Amino acid sequence: MNTLTRRIATATTAGALLLGGAVATASTASAATTSKTCTHSAKINTYVDATVMFRTGPGTGYTAKGQLSKNTRIYYACYKGNWGYVKPSSGAHKGETGWVSRSYISIPMQLD
Repeated sequence: MNTLTRRIATATTAGALLLGGAVATASTASAATTSKTCTHSAKINTYVDATVMFRTGPGTGYTAKGQLSKNTRIYYACYKGNWGYVKPSSGAHKGETGWVSRSYISIPMQLD
């Protein structure tokens, strides 16, 4: 087996495909998703009203990045189903983007 064949076999075995020296991996539920995944816009500054898992995508099948503590300030950009795409402005994940269950996002009352 020559060196190139050995590299391709090794990369394929590891779940990747070697293409011209670059490694491309298959998309998984743990892959980061963006606000483009959203179906509705929110665009408000608010907070989470309980400690909640902060995830890479809209669902429990996505990897948890950690937790947002109760009262963590967030920018609630948009949502898909029961999941909100947020950017914390305080706490351990300040400045990161991710997803939380909408059940724990505080929504201020709207006045007419």
